[in-house]
Amino acid sequence: MGRIRACHMRTTRRAMLAAGFSGLAAPALFSGTARAQRASGYPERPVTLMVGYGAGGATDVIARALAERAAPALGQPMVVLNVPGAGGTIASDRAAKAPADGYTILLIANAHVVAPGLYASLTYDTVGDFAPVTFIGQSANVLVVPANAPDRDLASLAARARSSEQPLRTGSAALAGFQPAHQLMREALGIPLEAVPYRSGPQGQTDLIAGRLDLMVSNVLEVAEHVKAGRLRALAVTSATRTPLLPDIPTFAELGVQELQADSWFGVLAPRGTPTAALDRLHDALTQAMAEPALKDRLTALGLLPQPMSRAEWGSFLAAQTEKWSAVPRRANVRVD
Repeated sequence: MGRIRACHMRTTRRAMLAAGFSGLAAPALFSGTARAQRASGYPERPVTLMVGYGAGGATDVIARALAERAAPALGQPMVVLNVPGAGGTIASDRAAKAPADGYTILLIANAHVVAPGLYASLTYDTVGDFAPVTFIGQSANVLVVPANAPDRDLASLAARARSSEQPLRTGSAALAGFQPAHQLMREALGIPLEAVPYRSGPQGQTDLIAGRLDLMVSNVLEVAEHVKAGRLRALAVTSATRTPLLPDIPTFAELGVQELQADSWFGVLAPRGTPTAALDRLHDALTQAMAEPALKDRLTALGLLPQPMSRAEWGSFLAAQTEKWSAVPRRANVRVD
């Protein structure tokens, strides 16, 4: 795990990353390209869907649901491979260097686009070393505290943080414990926080329930049941509207913190250079799987709003999100060596 240090940093923009996706044409769903690829024999063996987080977290749960339903459309198994560590960057590095043959793909969460602004050096380009396959969807993050914490609402938590002799401890499975939503809370509420890194969200939530952490901003999929069971108390959600999984919990915007919108999102990438026909085939299979009522209902029940995009749209979205969110650790003068 890298060491976090504060430093002054250049504010160079990363718009050039968008060039990695220029010239992509949006394919028609279930197009003749997919039929031609089937005729060519792809895929002839299982496809590995790599996940940069441990079992049980939001990314892993979504990956397994997708893999199960996409396999029939591909005509081959889709095997989920967990490669946890360093906030998903180990998996991203491995996927970027995998053979560009369509047999290794990567499910990323939005931590992927924070990495360029956080790590002093990455061995891969978060945009340019990948080809877009498909966007999966978005879900809310939730600010939670232990059930026995004195904080009944966001205002009381902020007041306690400001008066505490020590920074409140937060946990995150994101990059080296750096969670963009936590940084936005620091900026918007003027509170000090100490980040504690975890290999997966559920590990951090276990410590939060036990009182070893003061708060977390976690994906709703990971904490909704803890909130409903009374093990955690939810104070606010990061989405623009309330989440159906916790409909009584207000948004940060409702509480007067307009700056704090930081939902989770998920998408699939392949190594740069993967044949277009394989990318189209994978896109069609995943999109077809997400259109099935059973999977759509399952993802919705997990708090994920499915939002299929064309490959070109997903590529543009990824470049724009990299530009936006890599700026957050730069603004905080935080760097991981």
